[in-house]
Amino acid sequence: MAKAPAPKNMSVFWVIWALSTFGMLYMFNNQNKTVTPPTDTYKAILTANKETKDHSIVSLNSTYGHTLDSQLKEGKLKPEEAEAKKIETAVLVANTQLRAGLNWNDSGRIRLAYQTLWAFQKKLLDKPEWKDTQVTAAPDSRFPEVPQTASGQQLFEVVSETLSARNKKDVVWGFIPGGYTFIDSLIALTGRNPSFSYAFGALILALIVRALIFPFAQKSIMHARQMSQLSPLMTEIREKFKDDPQQMNMKVMELYKEYGLNPAGGCAPAFVQMPLFLTVYQFMLLYQFEFQKGYFLWINPHTSKLSNGFIAPNLGTQDTILIIIYGISMIISQMLTPISDPSQKRQIRLMGIGISVLFTFFMFTGAFPVVGGFVLYWTFTNILATAQSLRAYRLPLEPLQKVNTKDGGVYPTDPSQMFPWMRGAMGQKPTAEGKPTGKKGKSSSSSDNSAIKGSTKTGKPQQHKPKK
Repeated sequence: MAKAPAPKNMSVFWVIWALSTFGMLYMFNNQNKTVTPPTDTYKAILTANKETKDHSIVSLNSTYGHTLDSQLKEGKLKPEEAEAKKIETAVLVANTQLRAGLNWNDSGRIRLAYQTLWAFQKKLLDKPEWKDTQVTAAPDSRFPEVPQTASGQQLFEVVSETLSARNKKDVVWGFIPGGYTFIDSLIALTGRNPSFSYAFGALILALIVRALIFPFAQKSIMHARQMSQLSPLMTEIREKFKDDPQQMNMKVMELYKEYGLNPAGGCAPAFVQMPLFLTVYQFMLLYQFEFQKGYFLWINPHTSKLSNGFIAPNLGTQDTILIIIYGISMIISQMLTPISDPSQKRQIRLMGIGISVLFTFFMFTGAFPVVGGFVLYWTFTNILATAQSLRAYRLPLEPLQKVNTKDGGVYPTDPSQMFPWMRGAMGQKPTAEGKPTGKKGKSSSSSDNSAIKGSTKTGKPQQHKPKK
């Protein structure tokens, strides 16, 4: 019995099904979670701080936060009491992460301490409960630079200074040095002007990166355009073998082989670009605190104060408007990316838009830490990528030609076309029109055509007049 063809929107169906299942499991898990008494969890947090167990204290703090939220809904706690307890445990968690990072010489753990405090620093800047309330952590004589008693804002400043000093010396991926120096040299090109140099440095970085990956991106775009030329033939194969998916896939692969195209050929350039993008991201993180000296259009301390923190005060912090602009530029770039299989255009477009929205959402929530300078660089990169796509669409595209026979052989080709240097050995010279000529200057194409015509004629041969 023939198998029924799979619907075209199965990929979207499975994505929606997976997200729905994950959401239901998450809700079921939260509803049936055993609530630990807050006093026991708080004691465990103090113990983890004393023993410098940074991973354990993060998990305990999450459980403690859920317990406080439950008590707040039940009316057992007032909002200001719950907020004070969350601030206290956040300071203890950051203190533990900072000491663990210094103990293991791990800047990543110190960066986690920065992220733990950043959410409160952004929301409670200059407020008494964050600026003046002192929290006492367990003593540790190994790290005198870490204060035992400090407010949230004081500890945030200590973490920032410690991380900034390490960023100037850290290497990326453990073997790439000079990340901080490279970004700093771009800023120095324009004199370190706060209102211009840092934003212009992000633009220069985007131009450098796009110049490096231009040939790879161009190859990927043109390969996708070539693949799209096979769309009518692929549609014909799908209609002919719609009841036999196995035979249909085999015929599609034979079609690719016949025209000498690799369906995965457009993926290789993407794999080359990804390490470069991740490396540049690490470079920008190392320069995070220096970006706090730079501004860009609406991003400055004055507008930040007027908007009550909604707008970032500098390029070293997250800005909501800039993230929205980045999300729009990413969606436009995804919409202009060529698709090799037009039959799946709708599914691929929806998936690209979904990834763009999800990525932007992660930036808003802080799950993916980014600074304003990096978001600005990535926005410039998307604009340049869109310009390259528009240019590639306007380039002429030669029609595909078969290179392999269905039996596995190779179609013969004219060696003079493959190797121009052979034309001289064959007695051919290019004419003004670009066609090879014989020794007497006559076009070889016309002589070839006459020879072919003469060989196909039958009957009495043509009589030539005798020479004088």
